[in-house]
Amino acid sequence: MAQARPDLKRPTIFATVIARAPRAGLHANVGRMRDLRLLRRRLHTALTSGLLLAACGPAPAPAPVEAAKPAPAKAAAPEPAPAEVDAAPDAEPPPVPSGPQYPARTGMDPYDPDGLEEEGCNNGDWCGAPAAADKFRAPQATDEIGCPTRLIGRPDPGVGPNDKTYKGLSMNPMMMGRLRKIATDDKRKATGDGEICCYHWFDYCSGRPLLAGDDAVAAPVVAGSTWLGEHVPEDMLGEPAADERPLVAAAWLEDAQMEHASVAAFARAALELMAVGAPPELLAGCAEAGLDEVRHAQVCFALAAAYGGVARGPGPLPPVQPRAGGLVALACDTFREGCVGETIAALTALRGRRGCAAAAADAALAAIAADETRHAELAWATVAWAVDVGGREVAEAVRAVAAELRAAAFVDEPQAVEADLRRFGRLGPQERVDTRRAAWTGVLDRMLALALGDDEAAFADPASRSAEAARADASLSA
Repeated sequence: MAQARPDLKRPTIFATVIARAPRAGLHANVGRMRDLRLLRRRLHTALTSGLLLAACGPAPAPAPVEAAKPAPAKAAAPEPAPAEVDAAPDAEPPPVPSGPQYPARTGMDPYDPDGLEEEGCNNGDWCGAPAAADKFRAPQATDEIGCPTRLIGRPDPGVGPNDKTYKGLSMNPMMMGRLRKIATDDKRKATGDGEICCYHWFDYCSGRPLLAGDDAVAAPVVAGSTWLGEHVPEDMLGEPAADERPLVAAAWLEDAQMEHASVAAFARAALELMAVGAPPELLAGCAEAGLDEVRHAQVCFALAAAYGGVARGPGPLPPVQPRAGGLVALACDTFREGCVGETIAALTALRGRRGCAAAAADAALAAIAADETRHAELAWATVAWAVDVGGREVAEAVRAVAAELRAAAFVDEPQAVEADLRRFGRLGPQERVDTRRAAWTGVLDRMLALALGDDEAAFADPASRSAEAARADASLSA
């Protein structure tokens, strides 16, 4: 029996797909520059008007009370048909994707046993001494075979980006790493170094994460159709080959987990905003963003089921508590998770559409890009309000976090070997790097200067900014 789905007052995504003009005759760099300008214009407008003015300015005088006008009648939208897939008989994890998973992967270490890594995130492998790994030890890590079991990125790890000891390890503060015991044993035998430790890492890259301390939190995947959105027709999937289906399904399933966790992230953000006396506009924005994430999760679970043929959804989410720390912590967390994360997520979705031939994925990416841009607007407005209230202390703390995150974005790292899924809306490794860097040079630098009241040129050394801008332009023109 089909379950009734709540009306979230938004049009369905797959019911109507707007026809797009063929892109073969368009230059890719023109579209990419347009994406940057569109995103920057949206964010700039939000930061200099509307929500920000309401949040930071004095309370407006109450408007005269007018008689309520009857709302025009609206036709009831038909309920979408349930996804035509069979529920899995058990709660086993999705099948291991075929083809290359990680660069130079050895042994038989299990594929992503925590279910946190996303197909589209930057990732790689690194081996080093236990003392070197300890600099990135996660708070919940234990020790096995003489090595920390978990690594986590740090805003300021005290390690230079060119330190050869850490060549191959991400310096991104959103990095998460896991000990590969079998690969470690192989490496020890090959090198004769009985203490070396080997890890697989990935940079968390999906919208706004739900963090407990330094760790991303997500619900496990279980069998069931409760979270499936509307049915996705087969002719909207882009004609995937048999070996591509599990790869694309796994990617959308991982996205769905993160989108589901983002619902809780915005709920917690509302509590943290209330704890520092934030204005109602910011709280309302969190409530709306949470509903967006519900829809995103439903769409992603539906796409995963359509490509994989098995209905799955989220299990119980581990509980997380609101974080303390006042305005400084709120501003820094919001900048890291919202301003940076949501801006890059929006630009990634926009660029993912450029080569996408699957109508369902294109429609989903279009909706997600629009929503993630609004979430980034909300994050920037929140940071600007915190700076307005907290002054120099908050501004300097955000500036320090930005410097660390920006530096990490321009560190060259080994790239994973992945299947080419661009026609399904998935950027390749180099495209993700280019997108992350373009987000900084084309959007984030300018928005940060505006939010902090800085002269834009004062944020970074002019010579280095010029060189980085040239590299970004070159990558956009490639």
